[in-house]
Amino acid sequence: MIFNKKLSIYLLFSLSLFIGFLFNENSSGGAKIDHEYLFPFINALSLDFKAGLENFLNNSSSLIHSPSFYLITSKLLNTTQSLFIVKILYLIICLSLPFLFYLILREKYGHDDYFIFYFSLIIFLSPYFRSSAIWLLGDNLSLIFLSISFLFFLKFNQNTRNNIYGYVSIFFLIACCYIRYYYCILYIYYLLIFFNSAEKKFVFNILFFSFFLSIPSLIYFYYVITEYNFLNSLNTFGTVNYLNSGMIILTIILFYLIPFLFNKDFKIFSYYKKRINIILIFLSFFFIIFLIEKYSTIKLIDFPEKGGGVFIKLFTFFDIKETYIILPISLISLIVLDFIFKKNRFQNYFLLFTIIVSLPLITIYQKYLDPLFYLIFFGLIKSDYIDEVIIKKKINLKLIFSYFGAFYLFSLFYYLK
Repeated sequence: MIFNKKLSIYLLFSLSLFIGFLFNENSSGGAKIDHEYLFPFINALSLDFKAGLENFLNNSSSLIHSPSFYLITSKLLNTTQSLFIVKILYLIICLSLPFLFYLILREKYGHDDYFIFYFSLIIFLSPYFRSSAIWLLGDNLSLIFLSISFLFFLKFNQNTRNNIYGYVSIFFLIACCYIRYYYCILYIYYLLIFFNSAEKKFVFNILFFSFFLSIPSLIYFYYVITEYNFLNSLNTFGTVNYLNSGMIILTIILFYLIPFLFNKDFKIFSYYKKRINIILIFLSFFFIIFLIEKYSTIKLIDFPEKGGGVFIKLFTFFDIKETYIILPISLISLIVLDFIFKKNRFQNYFLLFTIIVSLPLITIYQKYLDPLFYLIFFGLIKSDYIDEVIIKKKINLKLIFSYFGAFYLFSLFYYLK
């Protein structure tokens, strides 16, 4: 009875995705544009693999992407001879991501109930998940592999003697990296945890296993670096500025944190009242950045012309495009994160650091962190505050769904034009 009810609800949310597909939903804004630009490469690969691959590698805009997703979808297109069928198949595959998030929550928090199940459905409200599924983009496939990796990584942490879990987690992490290169930075985080919790022989075997799985990518990178203009094509991303991308990422994270802060256990003021030195350190750091921005010719922070997330779009709407406006939002985000991270600051900050390092771009789009935020924050982050609000159900699901549902609907109607 309980299973049937859960299945019915899941199918109902899944139906919303199929309806979005039928009406060409583009709630992320850029998904349709990306599809129209990238599909010709998929089509060319399906018609003539050699010529299609040559065309892919000779284009600097496509060269910076991994060809894996395009190769997979071109094979499906070649087999089915129907883009519609390929899109439907991919949509069905994408439906596994909310379920995998449910399994991650169940594994981490050790129980299975309606609260965990309903909470996992929040993925369906992500404009970026929905648009990637509808417009045949590789983001969701990489996140599916990443979710499987997280699931077995959590299983390994629960039972470090079962090495199979560790190998499976690494296998799917590397599979994820074959779709989206930037997730490879998470490998360092995995190694850190393995090194601290597993036998050294296992860590050595993981390194060898990882190298073996990475051989095709190493050959590919050697080929495109020596035969094509791969390194110069990276310049299309702009110059590397970790401070700038870090500040933008913090503003995006704050947007996703807001609805989880409305409960009586969020005692941030009483916590920092006894630890004012932490606040002073943060304030000093941001104040120095402000002084450099205001009174010197050095530009540390750039106000994004594109992307940047909800807060940046909101400032742009009100024609507030001063870089200093980003600093207080980032500061608030960092203070909130520090409160949430307090159980295990080193590990949690290291995880945040890997995310920032993986995205050293001038233009940070919100889709890079959605729905990745949910997977990492409720899957890998170690926080007594998060544990408390999830296990003891101290977050208001109606508030959560209203908040992110409103964001989805706003995005949907905003991009209807």
